Amino acid sequence: MTRQTKKATAALDAATLLGEVALVRSSIWMNGKKKIAAIVTDASTDPAFLPDGAIALVALTCFPPGVPSRMMLDVPLYPAPVDESALPAAWLKNG
Repeated sequence: MTRQTKKATAALDAATLLGEVALVRSSIWMNGKKKIAAIVTDASTDPAFLPDGAIALVALTCFPPGVPSRMMLDVPLYPAPVDESALPAAWLKNG
């Protein structure tokens, strides 16, 4: 398995992200202290809508342990984990 380079990560399009596994942190889970597994169900890579450093805005189906799955919309997706001040935030699991 090879690592993606930053250039390859930046070149992702929305269709490539569908079905990818991500980790998400949100204020609804322990004030952002807990990372939850999620699957990308929709994505937009339009640069006009992206926060600094984000590669996409995504819709996620999250799977918190012990509770029903939950949908989240318009979550910034980053290529790697970001600091805890960015809530909600998601990043690719393999990133």
